[in-house]
Amino acid sequence: MKLPGTSAQVTPCIANNLGKEFQDAVPVVEHGNTPGSSEITIHAARGDMLGFVTVEPIASGGSAITFYDGQLYWPNRVTSGVFPDYARDNWHRAERAILLCGRDQPSAT
Repeated sequence: MKLPGTSAQVTPCIANNLGKEFQDAVPVVEHGNTPGSSEITIHAARGDMLGFVTVEPIASGGSAITFYDGQLYWPNRVTSGVFPDYARDNWHRAERAILLCGRDQPSAT
């Protein structure tokens, strides 16, 4: 997904919304691998990692946001080609959190 604003501008909003969606009181925000990027890690109440989000600057302006589910590998059992429900639910939560920040950004510019 793409959002207007630098990664420094959108990261706090995304971290706050992800914390609300995934019920993580303190999402971990770290510097990313590329200059000007950041990474937000979301943990479950029991301590397991639910997923992480990368926020990277785009050369044309704005930020590119990518969500990675904590279950990065398919389950060992056969799933009949159906996308696992836990990954689908996490994706929708992350998408909702990120889009709320995109809705708020244009009014600030």
